[in-house]
Amino acid sequence: MIIYLAVVGLNKADKIGSAAGVVIAALGLLAPYLLPPRPQPVPAEPGPAAARTQPVPPGGIDASGAQGVQVNLGGTNTQTNTFGPR
Repeated sequence: MIIYLAVVGLNKADKIGSAAGVVIAALGLLAPYLLPPRPQPVPAEPGPAAARTQPVPPGGIDASGAQGVQVNLGGTNTQTNTFGPR
């Protein structure tokens, strides 16, 4: 390709290069619309209560499926946030 562009001259090589750049840029912009979509992974759903690893003590609260837990202990607040898989 370099030899061909050197033989045809700088003016014509510039025009060919510009035209090729436009075509490649257009294909890059249109590729997401022309290609088939990727399969999306199915998110894991939380299991049933029987699948817990540790039992909830009597009077306790099961917060295993919570993303944010705020606990008030003696007037002080403690907040823990968990996002995504554990």
